[in-house]
Amino acid sequence: MKTSSVALLLLPLSTLLNASFEPIDDEKLSAISGQSGVTIESNFHATIGRFEYKDEGSIVLNNIEIGGANKATYFGKDWGTSSHSGPKLDGSLIDIDILSDGDLVIAGSVDPKLGGGIIDFGVSVGAIDLISADKVSSARLLDSITLSGVITKFRTKIDAQTSHFITEAEFGIDDLDLDFSGLNMKVENVLIAAPSYFESIEEWGSQGLALQDITVKTSFEMYADDAGLRIETQALEFDMQVGSISIGNNQVGAVNLNDVNITQSSMLIKGHL
Repeated sequence: MKTSSVALLLLPLSTLLNASFEPIDDEKLSAISGQSGVTIESNFHATIGRFEYKDEGSIVLNNIEIGGANKATYFGKDWGTSSHSGPKLDGSLIDIDILSDGDLVIAGSVDPKLGGGIIDFGVSVGAIDLISADKVSSARLLDSITLSGVITKFRTKIDAQTSHFITEAEFGIDDLDLDFSGLNMKVENVLIAAPSYFESIEEWGSQGLALQDITVKTSFEMYADDAGLRIETQALEFDMQVGSISIGNNQVGAVNLNDVNITQSSMLIKGHL
C-alpha cells in the first residue's frame, strides 16, 4: 500500500489530535503530575488554503475550514451553551491514558462547565479539482461542500499487542450541502441522525428531541495487514433525510432513508503497484 494513501486517511485525525492541544504551563503540569492519565481542554479552528493528493494525476481540495459551526440551533433546537462556540471547535475535554497492558486510550467528552452536553462542529471545502499529470487539463469534481453537526463523545483505543485502532463515537449531521457544477446538480439540507429520529420528530416535534434521537452511535476497527488498510464497521445505524435535490433550475424532490443499517461492513484500502 502506498504510504501517501495511509497518510491521507490519517491526516484529519492527526491534525485534530495535535493542533487542538493547547500548551500546558508548569503550574498546570505540576498539578497533574503523578495522576492517572492527562486531561486536555481543546480550542481549535483551522484553515487550509490547498490540499493536494498526488498519484499519476492529482486531486486538489481548496479553502478547507474546520472549527465550530457558529449556529444557534441544530436539528431545530437550541441545545445550550456548549453548542454556542462560534467559529471555534471548543468545549471538549480529551483524556489520555495508557493502561497497564500498554494500550493507549484517547477519550473525548463535553466540558461539564459549559452545559448542554454537545459540541458543535463545522467543516467546509471549496472547489475540488481533478488535474492531469501534465497539469494541462483539469475537471471540477465539486464546487463546494459545507457540513455542520454535533458530537457528544468519542473514544479510541490503540491496542499495544495488535496495533489495531478501535474507535467509538456519537455524532449527528445537522446540515450537509453539496454543489456539483459538472453535473449541474445540487444536493442540499442533508440530515443524518439516530434511527429513532423520524419517529421522535413525528411524535414530539423538534423541541421534544433528546440527544439519543439526534446522535448516531458508531464503532469501527482499523488495522493494516499485508493486503492494505482494513476498516471494519462494528455498528452504524441511522436515519437520513435529503431535503432537496436540484438539477439545473428544477428541484426534483427529496429523499428519506429510515433505519439504515451498515453494521458488520468492511473496507480494504490498498495502493497500486
